[in-house]
Amino acid sequence: MTLRFTRALLLGAASTLAVASAATAQDAPQDRRTVDVITVTAQQREQSAQDVPISIGAYDTQALNQSGVQDIKDLISIAPGLMVTSTQSETITTARIRGVGTVGDNFGLESSVGVYIDGVFRSRNGVGFGDLGELERIEVLRGPQGTLFGKNTSAGVLSITTQAPEFEWGGGAEAQLGDYGYRRLSGSITGPIFEDQLAFRLFAADAERDGYTDLIVGKGANAELTESETENYQTIRGQLLWTPSASVEGRIIADYSQRDEFCCSAVAYDYTPTAYALVRAVGGDVNYPADPDERIAYANRTYDQTVEDRGISAEFDIDMPIGTLTSVTAYRNWSNSRGQDVDYTSADISYRDPEHNFTDLSRLSQELRLNGNWGDLDWLVGGFYSHEDLELGDALQFGEDWEAFLSLAASNGTNPTFISDTLNAIALGFVPPFPALPGYTPQPAGSFFPAGSGPNQDLYNQTAVSWAVFTHNTYQFTDRFAITAGLRYTHETKNVVASFDTNSPLGCSLFETYGGFDPISTFAGTPLGGLVPSACLPYARSGLDANGYDQERSDEEVSGTLRATYDLTDDVMVFAGYSRGFKAGGFNLDRQLNGPIGPNGYTDPDTSFAPEIIDSYELGFKSQLFSNVLQLNATAYWQQVEDFQLNTFNGLAFVVESVDESETKGVEIDFAYATPIEGLDLSGGYAYVNSEYTDVNTGDPLVDAIEGKDYSLSPEHFLTGQVIYERPLFAGLMGSASLDARYVSEYNTGSDLDPEKVQESFTLLNARLGFGPEEGPWSVDVWGRNLTDETYAQVAIDAFAQGRRGGAGTSNDPRSTASYMAFLGAPRTWGVTVRTEW
Repeated sequence: MTLRFTRALLLGAASTLAVASAATAQDAPQDRRTVDVITVTAQQREQSAQDVPISIGAYDTQALNQSGVQDIKDLISIAPGLMVTSTQSETITTARIRGVGTVGDNFGLESSVGVYIDGVFRSRNGVGFGDLGELERIEVLRGPQGTLFGKNTSAGVLSITTQAPEFEWGGGAEAQLGDYGYRRLSGSITGPIFEDQLAFRLFAADAERDGYTDLIVGKGANAELTESETENYQTIRGQLLWTPSASVEGRIIADYSQRDEFCCSAVAYDYTPTAYALVRAVGGDVNYPADPDERIAYANRTYDQTVEDRGISAEFDIDMPIGTLTSVTAYRNWSNSRGQDVDYTSADISYRDPEHNFTDLSRLSQELRLNGNWGDLDWLVGGFYSHEDLELGDALQFGEDWEAFLSLAASNGTNPTFISDTLNAIALGFVPPFPALPGYTPQPAGSFFPAGSGPNQDLYNQTAVSWAVFTHNTYQFTDRFAITAGLRYTHETKNVVASFDTNSPLGCSLFETYGGFDPISTFAGTPLGGLVPSACLPYARSGLDANGYDQERSDEEVSGTLRATYDLTDDVMVFAGYSRGFKAGGFNLDRQLNGPIGPNGYTDPDTSFAPEIIDSYELGFKSQLFSNVLQLNATAYWQQVEDFQLNTFNGLAFVVESVDESETKGVEIDFAYATPIEGLDLSGGYAYVNSEYTDVNTGDPLVDAIEGKDYSLSPEHFLTGQVIYERPLFAGLMGSASLDARYVSEYNTGSDLDPEKVQESFTLLNARLGFGPEEGPWSVDVWGRNLTDETYAQVAIDAFAQGRRGGAGTSNDPRSTASYMAFLGAPRTWGVTVRTEW
């Protein structure tokens, strides 16, 4: 789909809707169908989405059910401008709004898009990934929301509200069956415990699915075929609704989920013949020539992933003479362990095992809000506190093929004993100007990087304490004109204590013996300059073992918003505003690759990065046209981003850098239309996002090269549409059909913007057909997702140690010899859903 066609389609659709609506407004009877008004809590008060002066995508139960939304990744099919991707595991899931988001592979980086489920913040996007259960609505709040929603909402908010308990008995059960062995069973029940005072709701689901990707594990005759990207989870959520008096209402929620899956493998996306020859030389294999459409991946071990997520929250609203006091108390614990074949080939180059790679994240939070009305002033004041403990274990270890693989790479594929020959020659004094090591005995090949060498265990313990006070107020100057002003002061302190235990290979130990704790700099420019960086990866160096490090940083910021609204008519409102978002700085929870010598004799122990701040300017309108037959909203924005937190994998390690300045600007359009045809509803949206890194001065040439370019994972054009049609069939049966589509233009999937990581434009198409009694207790749906079976990369990455993006021996193109892997989106799937309700 060309840009010209996209624009023509958008303009044509808008014109057609306007003409049809105008004609309908003149001729329609008084009982003409209208668009449902969705109540939202975007300003921590219940309001119509059409009355809130910010850009919102609001989706009710019908829209979510018809599009099959069960987790935040599914939401992209109907929410324009939203990107949700995952990489090494489903726990590493990242949301982006208006192009802004943070790659989630490093838990030291928190999300720029805040995920709130029933008013409780999930401190990483991946922590909020899971089966959402029975949904009442989802609100996508675009742009900084740093006044009311607090920490880490510098790009926007996904506010998810589940179904609450009811004082009438009811319930339901649902069974879904589909291809790839998909099975999901769920059920719920709600009703009173004490009439008009205490009600409950209980929801549970169990799901499993075979993998989307054929995974070949092992070498040669010993290789086994299995599957990756499997699904296997169980979840349960219990709720109590307590109304002890007319002035008090409380909602208590407890939930528990567990996942035990194989995820996620990467397929060859752009692979060089040289890298393939090296992998084959050590007996391994990879999909070559690269053909992602085949969905074949290689490994020498599986991708075990276990996740447990639990929490409890209590929200109470207490009516007082001066206003309503709201208290939200929550405790959550999220933990996971995962294995990973780091190189994504069947060669045993590098890996992580589940025993030494884990995360445990606990968070206690308390929020208090008091809001009320005083004449023409709608006021709110509040405070927020959170305490988060993060324990992270990591151990990237070298496999039995690493030494031979590195030897071949260092000798241009000619000498598999190059490492041992070179290091023995250095140690024996045969390589001037390096003297011999006293008493050194020559070592055979294979003893310099034995299998399992590298970190025995890296441990990071981080504590984050955040508190804030805020106010958000709207003054109605006239019946049509109002000003909204909000301020928030946030203070956050983080402390990280890290310890390291390295099984130091002889290979790097010898280089450290002669070159000190920074052998890469020592040997730069020598004949060994191309070998040492690979032989002395961060994971191979023991300089941090003696002391580790203990770091602390504090950040504080005043954020807020100022907005003006004016009602042109009873049905059309225009608004303009400014808002500032703030995301605190943090620490890179990964071994540093190099840097200046610090006090411990290793690289600089300051692994911190600066806060991310976004200033956003908006101008928009919201309308309910032709007696609310058509809702049409639009917003234009310009955002300046200071110290954008960029996380980049360079093929050897993760590097966290702060981009000095960048900006995004664009337009967002949403519409909902109740057509003259009974039961036929149309909705959709368009987002134009123009992003640019305007000032990049990190000192890393490959990172600085992104200056003047677009953000990664930020298409310039998004176009979504949803059609829902319901009508009586026969014998009291009601039929339904829905179709939703999402088009995105070309974008780069890599944070370093390598041109090989570009994903071409594509369209995803989902559909659902259903029938059941018009007032009856059951229904049957047949559904399909990604009906055209589009193959697309969520994220493309540099293959671990398989080619280089610069250095001696490469051409003028710094990316000339690199190979790339990709984490793919889901293929075409279909299934049947049988549902009963009472």
